[in-house]
Amino acid sequence: MTKTANIFKNKKHVVLLTMLLALVVASGLTMAYLFTKTDPVTNEFTFAENIKAELEEPGWDPENATNLVPGMDIPKDPQITNTSENEISEWVGIRLVFTNGEGTPLSNTATDKNYVGTLLDLITIDWNTTDWQLADTAMAGKVEQVWAYKYELAPGDTTSPLFTQVTIKDSVTPEQQEWLRDYLKGFNIVLEGGAVQYEAFDTLNDAVVALLELLLV
Repeated sequence: MTKTANIFKNKKHVVLLTMLLALVVASGLTMAYLFTKTDPVTNEFTFAENIKAELEEPGWDPENATNLVPGMDIPKDPQITNTSENEISEWVGIRLVFTNGEGTPLSNTATDKNYVGTLLDLITIDWNTTDWQLADTAMAGKVEQVWAYKYELAPGDTTSPLFTQVTIKDSVTPEQQEWLRDYLKGFNIVLEGGAVQYEAFDTLNDAVVALLELLLV
């Protein structure tokens, strides 16, 4: 029996879903440099017959993540749709990981050259904190973060985006561009979604525990 199944063995009708996606922006920050990127992928992976969901980015265009210069905005709008066919509502969450351009996760250690805080100082993400919350406040500014949608997601409904764009700060210096280009070789934001049955949990906080267990394995 899996770790997740053990946690919910005493709850009836609990079903779990993970969606493993690589919705990536590989952003080489340059004045005249071009970086390759992985096209966004949208797939469904379900572990139960009666619960489904889909993670997608309708506003994402890979061309917007090329030939970047300081001050540019890159549209990126991760959101989840409940595609269950049997009237099952869901609690949903999104896990994201910041990596370098080759897919290696950045570091949470400030003294490391690939420190995630250095990257986050060079970009702005317009987090939607009205509809989403960090599953654990200790994850703020970290390489790995899990965000939980605050509301019931009924069948056929779609969450608001977790964020809508990534902005390259216009204060990025030539030295910082060199770090992004030559050392990081660009960066990725890798996304993974998860959902649990809404009726199995009394509150969002209860569901967050399950979403963390689901998405951090």
